[in-house]
Amino acid sequence: MSLIRVLPPGLQNQIAAGEVVERPASVVKELMENSLDAGARNIQVYLEGGGQSLISIIDDGHGLNHEDLLLALTRHATSKISSLEELAGVSSFGFRGEALPSIASISQFTMSSCPRGQNQGFFLKSIYGDLVAQGPVAMNPGTRVKVENLLANVPARLKFLKTRATESRKCTEAFIRHCLSNLDVDFELFSESRSLYRFFHNQLLLERIKAIWPSQICENLREFSERESDMSIYGLASSPESAQARADRLYFYINKRPVNDRMLVSAVRQAYKGQLLSREYPQAVIFIDLPHREVDVNVHPAKNEVRFRNEKAVFSLIIRGLRSCLETDIYQNSYAKSVPDGLYETGTGLEKSYPGAEQEHIFKRLWEKQSGFEFKLKPRDGLVQRPDANARQKSVSVQGLTYLGQAEKSYLLFLKNHVTLLIIDQHAAHERVMLEKIRRGFKKTVVRKLALPERLTIHQSELEILQDIWKHLGTMGFVLEITPENNLIVSGIPDFLSPKEAIQSLKDILAQKKQNLDEIFITMACRTSIKSGTALTPDEAAGLMEKLLSCENNQYCPHGRPISRELGDRDLEKLFKRK
Repeated sequence: MSLIRVLPPGLQNQIAAGEVVERPASVVKELMENSLDAGARNIQVYLEGGGQSLISIIDDGHGLNHEDLLLALTRHATSKISSLEELAGVSSFGFRGEALPSIASISQFTMSSCPRGQNQGFFLKSIYGDLVAQGPVAMNPGTRVKVENLLANVPARLKFLKTRATESRKCTEAFIRHCLSNLDVDFELFSESRSLYRFFHNQLLLERIKAIWPSQICENLREFSERESDMSIYGLASSPESAQARADRLYFYINKRPVNDRMLVSAVRQAYKGQLLSREYPQAVIFIDLPHREVDVNVHPAKNEVRFRNEKAVFSLIIRGLRSCLETDIYQNSYAKSVPDGLYETGTGLEKSYPGAEQEHIFKRLWEKQSGFEFKLKPRDGLVQRPDANARQKSVSVQGLTYLGQAEKSYLLFLKNHVTLLIIDQHAAHERVMLEKIRRGFKKTVVRKLALPERLTIHQSELEILQDIWKHLGTMGFVLEITPENNLIVSGIPDFLSPKEAIQSLKDILAQKKQNLDEIFITMACRTSIKSGTALTPDEAAGLMEKLLSCENNQYCPHGRPISRELGDRDLEKLFKRK
């Protein structure tokens, strides 16, 4: 007796269903893709019981006749491709011919369809893969698919489904993914007979996103687009300020096909590098169009993953596209251009909208009224103090930014273009300055010999780390020697570090296990920067600001934290509930 046998068709379909149908959301995805491939311009989706009890999709696509309807439930029967050459450049969502028979094998399945131009359609009904009824039906042109009691005949898989609320949310996500990439189609989603989402045809992408994402995220979305040769990228991406801890609001589309790909996520993180913390992700809807032969969509049964012929080109395109909408200058804006000449005077550090004599009269009246109060506010240590007359004469400005003072010995306050308050985190700002200094020093290494070499005792684990980065440390300017007793002798250090900073940086590098050269630089920059709680004189604050403005990436510290925040008139109105 032969050990190898051909599996019965029903079992073949159930095995295929295990690859195609992971959960009810997979059914929603497959059926919506069939509707879109059929040229539908109106699609309605109905859910009950999180999609396990009922999934029904109605469209106005081109429909199927009786013969094609029967073939649709046959494995590997498809209208999308007919040759290997067409598979290599497939442009439709579906093409394998496995989805419908797989879904029908694990559900009570009813499908009705009427071709365009006809007034009568046909239906067929199967129960867990067995055809039980078929015949004519009165209906409008298009297709209706009803999937009931999904996975009821496969209890081993049914128990792996989550709660109804979770499965319903997954179905909704699958619905939304297609709504964002097909703006010319009218979509509506019903759950438990209640309309959840309605998207009208020819809506803008941002209008649809506003229906699904919080308003504070949508306010920070920026358009971007980039083209190179026969590839293009476009979409919407959030500013780093609205980053979140999960990547669930990163949507990728390859030729309008929703995909999940780690390489694409890595490219996005690279584009935001230096502007996000290591655990943060931005929000973005990214569309990439490229020749169909440049991408393989046949690498995953559910077609969620793709493979690119030229990953490097796609990676670079994403970085350039996203960075085009991230390059902004918070330290200068259009306010200055909108202020009429002569409205403000410069050099005193105070805004003026009156002639000098009249302004002096106003200040005099202000001080007189304050002196009549029954009490006086005593400025707390570290808070910005009220400037006196002499302070007004000695104000400091840096490239149009007027220094106002220091808050909590941690934040520097500047007035930008006379109308906007700019708040600088002094530690983050100095980190960025020091990182730029260390990088420049690395290119022109000068070794400073120590009169008395430092001796450090290191652990065996630290010794292994040290061996991995030994070359980097030597190039940087450290002169090191390891004794047989596992002592580290430091006899030379980079000239841009003091002996104390150099030794402490070396300890931090070994303790934090920084092996990448850039990570070593960041550790050294953090260690050598001024800390929060350090008082700065106006000249020191202005000097720090001047150095910060000369840095390339001066809006974020090396760890990805923001260096500056601004409060304009609209922000202040919100704070005081004037809007």
